[in-house]
Amino acid sequence: MSATATHGSVKTFGKGGIHPGPNKGMTSGKPIEDIPPPKEVRLPLVQHLGEPATMIVKKGDLVRRGQKIADGGATGAPLHATISGKVKPLDRYPHPTLVMSQAIVITRTEGEGTEELEFPEDPAWRGVSREEALERIREAGIVGLGGAAFPTFRKLTLPEGVKLDTLILNGAECEPYLTSDYRIMLAHPVEIVEGAMVMARILGVKRAIIGVESDKPEAAAKLEAAAAGAERGDVKIEVGMCQARYPQGAERQLVHALTGRVMPARALPSAVRVLVQNVATAVAVHDAVRYRKPLLDRVVTVTGPGIREPKNVRVPIGTLLADLVAFGGGFHKGVTRVVAGGPMMGRSLPRLDIPVIKGLNGLVLLTGVSPFEGGYGPCIGCTRCVEACPLGLEPDQVSVRVEAGRQLETEPFGAIDCYECGCCTYVCPSSRPLVQFMQVAKASLRRAGELRIRK
Repeated sequence: MSATATHGSVKTFGKGGIHPGPNKGMTSGKPIEDIPPPKEVRLPLVQHLGEPATMIVKKGDLVRRGQKIADGGATGAPLHATISGKVKPLDRYPHPTLVMSQAIVITRTEGEGTEELEFPEDPAWRGVSREEALERIREAGIVGLGGAAFPTFRKLTLPEGVKLDTLILNGAECEPYLTSDYRIMLAHPVEIVEGAMVMARILGVKRAIIGVESDKPEAAAKLEAAAAGAERGDVKIEVGMCQARYPQGAERQLVHALTGRVMPARALPSAVRVLVQNVATAVAVHDAVRYRKPLLDRVVTVTGPGIREPKNVRVPIGTLLADLVAFGGGFHKGVTRVVAGGPMMGRSLPRLDIPVIKGLNGLVLLTGVSPFEGGYGPCIGCTRCVEACPLGLEPDQVSVRVEAGRQLETEPFGAIDCYECGCCTYVCPSSRPLVQFMQVAKASLRRAGELRIRK
């Protein structure tokens, strides 16, 4: 009946990878700040993988922070009011990953009847059944907070016949600039370990590893102390130190580094008896099972040379990005690009009247010349992209075929397996948009596959 902690040697994945400038110094020393409640939140019905949520309130309703306002259905996740206020008519608004999406808008009101709902501790929370823990996680609307945003209760519900032996918590945070997970690990190590315990019990595994990159020793020490202090069950909690190397935080690379197991192409970690969750997700799971508290806020790193006061900020989900920029003191001159997420895998945004959704972990404001602004050159056959690809794919071969309009010839070079980490584009001496070529090839191959299925 014990939990133990040990990080042993520094580990990493096999092939490929790069070492981009970390640029984390602007926010790594900044504790998490709470943003003042915004005047308005926009909560898109689509902010996770699965069916869209279904609105259960109506225009004019007065709702309290913490109240459920949309059901998640069988495969989605519910939504909750993240501020107290009045519901506006359902309408379509800009979305960080879609062009437009239906969203529930709440305008803040104060006074009697608008107090935040309370979520007292369930004193028997450690003894709840697996089914009850899953139901609390589902009802809390938790999705993966590392960016993928897959509903957590679904990920923890294993298909019949699937057996796991290891839970991995992802604290690698290998994307440059981002430090939200780092600050969460410093601020909430006990909640992370308790969340891991809950998930380990649900999955029936006896081993959990928290993966942390070696440039975050303070976080590793906090987690080790928390794990050493945990005294429930026979789950062994380890802190696995990984080399600071991009994309160390990708599931496939993290599983390889921490367990030595290699996932087959296009397979999930369960193929090698592993499940991966983000450290921020573990905190949310703890809160859901212990307090029945829904997912109302998330921590976002607001950073980059284009913001006056880079910060790590806890914000109500649905807060507009413009409010985050204002809380960071506004723009510096010369902002050329606003990126949702990290600069390697994030998405450039054309506007700031877009809400924080559950999967958004960073807002990076960049200055200087944008990628591809000066155009790009031809492939010179240097194969640096092949050497950098952590999957061993051949982006050079894919790119020249896409340029020639021969997308359907790219499958042998791995286009369909690419998860768009951006290593190839980063190292290309001709500044070629190799990830974008991969995206075009993947889309063409998928469409062709769908057409074959229809025939």
